[in-house]
This record gives sequence, structure tokens and C-alpha cells, in this order.
Amino acid sequence: MASAIKKSVDFNTKHLKTGDPLPKWNGKLRLYNMRYCPYAQRSVLALIAKNVEYEIVNIDIVNKPEWLKSKSPLGKVPALEIADGVCITESLIVSEYVDEVFSQRPLLPKDPVKRAKDKILVEMISPMDAFLFKIFRAPDTINEDTIKHYIAVLQFIEDELKIRRTTFLDGAEPGYADFMIWPWFERVPAAIEFDSRIAIDDMKYPSLVQYIRNMQKDPVVKEYIVSNDIYKKFLEGYKTGAPDHELLNK
Repeated sequence: MASAIKKSVDFNTKHLKTGDPLPKWNGKLRLYNMRYCPYAQRSVLALIAKNVEYEIVNIDIVNKPEWLKSKSPLGKVPALEIADGVCITESLIVSEYVDEVFSQRPLLPKDPVKRAKDKILVEMISPMDAFLFKIFRAPDTINEDTIKHYIAVLQFIEDELKIRRTTFLDGAEPGYADFMIWPWFERVPAAIEFDSRIAIDDMKYPSLVQYIRNMQKDPVVKEYIVSNDIYKKFLEGYKTGAPDHELLNK
């Protein structure tokens, strides 16, 4: 596992904004990222796990640089530039590309059924994403269905961990399913202060709570993890539409 974090990457580069020039292409794999974006985090975790050479260009998602759409047509992160002007977008597609192109430490299972089940599991996380989004940007829209669907996600992961009977969803070490759902679980402790209903009860979900503890100790996760205090400050700004992207540079 130690080999997974040998490459040195600056995750906390300044977030480029409107008016900032596009950094010159240097021939190295480049990820257009936002330090606090859970979707972009998926791709970062895949890159860390693969221990490949790459660089990060962070983007201010509120005041986006004019050239971003030349890299990502929808103006979203992540976008992975694999050659000058050749980019791949969407977090799962980027992560699967990285897994396919770089053979070391496979993240997706080789077995087609297991691979399909992992992808289904990742899709199941969407109600959790919806709840987190509503907490910060549309709290008045949170209703019984929001909570019910979120609880269903927790129960699904709890049951899946019991069925698989492994430390992580993908076995003795984290794999595709683990890294693709982790960013949302990482944000739960910070979100509790804004809406306590997102808390994960260790009596109801003992396997899930232990799983979260195991993930927090994983070297790949630890390499990129953000403290709850920083998340709280960022999310407070995100709630008002004016997040501070440079909290980790102060």
C-alpha cells in the first residue's frame, strides 16, 4: 500500500478564476480539479491509488476561467487532460479511464458480474448527494422522501458490507466502489452541524460506521482528506454562493 502515495503532487494550488491564464501544457497528465468537490475527489483518489505522474490545476467554480470550456464543454470538474487539448470529463469516466490505462493496482474487479455490481452500488449514492446539496443550497426542499432515500442508501451499504464480509467493499484494500462513494461520507461529519438528520447512527449501521473508520485510515484517503473544520468553513461559504477556495492556503 505504501507505494500508492510515493508520487508528490500539490493538491492545494491556487484556484484559477476569471482572467487567469491557462497554464502552459507541460506534457504531464493534468487534472482540472476543485479541492472541495466530491466528484473531482473521485478522480484524485483513483490517480493517487494508481501512483501515476500527474499535476493538478485547481479551478474556482464560482468565477471560472474563460478557457475552462475548452477543456470541459459543460464547464465542470473533473476534466483529465491526457494530451494537449485532449480531455476526458465526468468523474466516473475519468476514474475508469485511469484504471484501464494504468495497469498497476486494478480498482475495478475483473469479474464482469462483480464489476457491474460495483457500478450499481456507486449509482446508489445519488440520494446522499442530493441530501447534502439540499442542506447547503436548498434546505427548504428537504422533505420526508429526501430523508427516506438517504436512509435507504445507508441501509444498502450496511447490507452490502455484511454480504461481502470484507474490510472494504472491494476486499482487503479499497477499490473502485470504495473510492467512488467515499467523498460523500467524508463530508457527513461537517454537514451534521447544518442538519443533524444526516448523522449515521452506529447502533443502526455498525458495519458502515466501522467501514468509515477503516476508510479514514487508508493511506490513499489520508493523502487527500480535508479536516472537518475546513469543510465547515467552505460549506458555510458555499451555502451563500461565495465559498472561499483558498482555505488550505492560509
